[in-house]
Amino acid sequence: MGLNKKFVKMKNDKRAEMGVGTMIVFIAMVLVAAVAASVLISTANTVREQAQSTGDQAINNVASGFVVQDVVGTISVDETQVTDVTIYMRLSSGSPNINMDNVMVSVTTDDSSDYLSLNEAARTTALANVNYNFTKTLDVQGFSDQVLGQGDLAEIGITGLTVGYNQLVTIKIIPAYGQMTLITFTTPEQYSSGFITLA
Repeated sequence: MGLNKKFVKMKNDKRAEMGVGTMIVFIAMVLVAAVAASVLISTANTVREQAQSTGDQAINNVASGFVVQDVVGTISVDETQVTDVTIYMRLSSGSPNINMDNVMVSVTTDDSSDYLSLNEAARTTALANVNYNFTKTLDVQGFSDQVLGQGDLAEIGITGLTVGYNQLVTIKIIPAYGQMTLITFTTPEQYSSGFITLA
């Protein structure tokens, strides 16, 4: 008789069922939290990578560019025009290496405007008289002839110009990314020698 009473008492005890239910709810909550955490971590990693990429691009755009050391013009034989312009330059401080094949040069005078790549093979149009060229005059880094590195000195030659007296000339050196280098000068009232410093 005593055994039957104990059995009935155990049968009416619902605490075990409640414990199992609580355990199922707890496990479900843990699984949901784990999924949510993985989504948050994945999103955070994606945002971090995008921020790093944006930061690197911003640094390149701010730091990349050239410092112009000198601009020299060549005077025609009859001393009436500037026919060639040579720009001596180096990379700005903190600038990464720049492939000069990806650099565009624009020259605007009172009577013409020319815009070409330094890479002759990449040019889509050929101008009648104006020609651009690039030469590395001091190679410190030892890169290829078209890659300018820190410490290297280079010159850009612009030939075939016909710039007379008292003319405003604007030259833009535009890398694939980074700061554009702007050079402006006004030619003098007369030319008295074969070469002249313009800027």
